[in-house]
Amino acid sequence: MKPSTLLIALVSGLASALLFAGLVLQSTSAISFALAAPIPIAIASLGWGSVAGFIASAVAGMTIYAIAMSGPSALTLFGTMALPMAVAGHLAGLARPASEPMLANGASSARRSESDLDWYPLGRVLFAIAAMAIAACLFLGWLLGYDPDAFVPTVVEALGQGGGPGMETLSETQLREFAELVIALVPFVQPALLTITLASGLYLGAAVVRVSGRLPRPKDDIPSATHLPKLALPIFGAAVAAVFLGGSIGVVAAVVVGALGAAFTLVGLASLHRRTRGRPGRGLVLFTSYAAILLLSFPIVLFMTLGLFETWRGQDGPPPRQS
Repeated sequence: MKPSTLLIALVSGLASALLFAGLVLQSTSAISFALAAPIPIAIASLGWGSVAGFIASAVAGMTIYAIAMSGPSALTLFGTMALPMAVAGHLAGLARPASEPMLANGASSARRSESDLDWYPLGRVLFAIAAMAIAACLFLGWLLGYDPDAFVPTVVEALGQGGGPGMETLSETQLREFAELVIALVPFVQPALLTITLASGLYLGAAVVRVSGRLPRPKDDIPSATHLPKLALPIFGAAVAAVFLGGSIGVVAAVVVGALGAAFTLVGLASLHRRTRGRPGRGLVLFTSYAAILLLSFPIVLFMTLGLFETWRGQDGPPPRQS
């Protein structure tokens, strides 16, 4: 490995750790910075090779441990963001010459002509991101000893002390019911947010590396290329059914539903971008759709359903590319 590549890996790992450090130190602006923590890892992996990405992820975890002297905090960053992003960057950098095995992202594959290479499909990268989000959330739940019943009193206390306007008027019973609802949604929301964070981080990292001219992968036509493998459909269906079993099985199933649901939603949004190309009022349609998701939340179900349909009818072949 070249010294410059090692330096990039070290700097990327430090940057990722510093972005995440605010969450560990309980800064008020922590969440927005922590969500950007995977981006430096993506830049290192996509621009300087998979090894640089894995080194950066390890450096990020060790830096957090040095800052907070907390093993769980270091494992949280490493296991939920840094390592999954390094793996996603590795997959995005895989290329296969015609009739030859996959080659890892590196100098040899970068020098080949784009027409000589088949790149790892974006849909499978997204599926891998969702799978890693599931594994990461389950690992985090095990690490922290997640127990819904044990968290109820803490959430009730937090809501009673400053949970927002109107909370002070609720009775103890109403607060407890609301707390139970919030806790029940965590297994769905956390993996969904992590899936979107990793996918967005990979996209933004690729955009930065492409501007620098170091991205060997040609620009993908994302709206046309984003289809999950059809294997995701039966897995999602089984998880939805298992949610109603309750208990530990229900919690695990909820994590699967949350991560894959977010991935299907991204597929649905990609389909919206593709279907509105060249049509009048496209900007207004896209703006309204995203605004509705942010403000009302329930339109997510519509785009998730569209993503399920697109996956059902889609193909798992090589993705289209955009020059």
